[in-house]
Amino acid sequence: MQTRTLDDGLTVWMDPMRDVRSVAAGVYVAAGSADEEPAALGSTHFLEHLLFRRSRRRGGIALARMTDRLGGDCDAYTTKESVAFHARTPATRLREALELLLDITEAPAFTADDVEVERGVILEEMAEANDVPEDRLHEAFVRAFWPDHPLGAPILGTEETVRSLDRTRLAARFRQTFRPDRMALVVVGAFEPEELLRLVDRLRRARRRPPARLPAPLPRRARRAPRAAHCAFHLPRPDLNQTHLLVGAPALPYGAPLVPAAWLVSVLLGGGVSSRLWRDVRERKGLAYHVGTGLTLHRDGGMALIEAATQPPNLPRLVRTTGRALKRLLASGVGAAELARAKDQVRAEISLSLESTSSRRESAARAWLYRGRPRDADEALAEIDAVRADDVEAVVHLLFGAPARLGLGVTGPSLAGATLEDLAGELAA
Repeated sequence: MQTRTLDDGLTVWMDPMRDVRSVAAGVYVAAGSADEEPAALGSTHFLEHLLFRRSRRRGGIALARMTDRLGGDCDAYTTKESVAFHARTPATRLREALELLLDITEAPAFTADDVEVERGVILEEMAEANDVPEDRLHEAFVRAFWPDHPLGAPILGTEETVRSLDRTRLAARFRQTFRPDRMALVVVGAFEPEELLRLVDRLRRARRRPPARLPAPLPRRARRAPRAAHCAFHLPRPDLNQTHLLVGAPALPYGAPLVPAAWLVSVLLGGGVSSRLWRDVRERKGLAYHVGTGLTLHRDGGMALIEAATQPPNLPRLVRTTGRALKRLLASGVGAAELARAKDQVRAEISLSLESTSSRRESAARAWLYRGRPRDADEALAEIDAVRADDVEAVVHLLFGAPARLGLGVTGPSLAGATLEDLAGELAA
């Protein structure tokens, strides 16, 4: 990975690859929903939509045609701590991809009418997410688990805040956050670094207005670590055939030394077909088609999640089986062979990701956001190799050693005669 910091503070990370014919490029901004004021929740995601409406150089139709002409994929996403605009295209289209990404992130020109149209789109997006049981359950769980921390706020905002945002407030949010010193351009694939830098300079000079005093940057608040609240809730959904279960525990922040061990714990607990939950829940008892685990990590904290869905009468057995799997993990620890299998699985995932320009781009973006320096695959593999059994044991007790700290969320037609207290008891049994 080659890095440059341009005169105005924009970071450029370049990862040239031989024997590929594509490029993956992205512009990343270190500001997300957790940086928003309560009255402006959803403003970053609103901007993600609006910037595709028009720029100072191109109208909406021209931007749309340019997007399709790239022939690969072009999209955007917003997280708790960042917003990203990215494209993957044949290397011959690199200039067009960069023109598009720089146009929408450095020279937007959305109007009040654009805001009104996109407001409707976002409200429909929120309605669609509410129709998907997994999405609604996850959003409700995060809000209940971290009720007093910005990381618990919804990325899309609320219907009330989305309806209240206007062009003036959204433009102010753009000026505060889309600043070169908070942005990175990451390019991976078939290109020459010095040629890329010259191209970026020409493209940016062509759209740059006369220098003006930038507004005060968005303050970087010193946030405390999120404190998990005890939560157990049921979202009634009589239209569903299955009841969906989500169990969560407080986890580590992204850069903590034990994070590699936490990834391995997630894998051996529910990250593959030989994992403990998969064998117990699906293969031995047939309680779910799919059961899995995952980690959601942020700069200030994180959570470990267990997800599954089952028919309503099976819900108590599913929760009991999950609780017993956690109890056995705490009591017996992890054997050398099991840890070796988890390491092999993670090593394979890291190695295979090296063949994807998009995966390498996203990995670089996370390194920029959370570490401030490049992190290559060899370093990641070395961190996995260095994990010892006592590291895994420490993480298991950190995540699941206090059953009272576990959160429980359920959505579906009914609790099948059980109560939330019953289910919480089964989880802790």
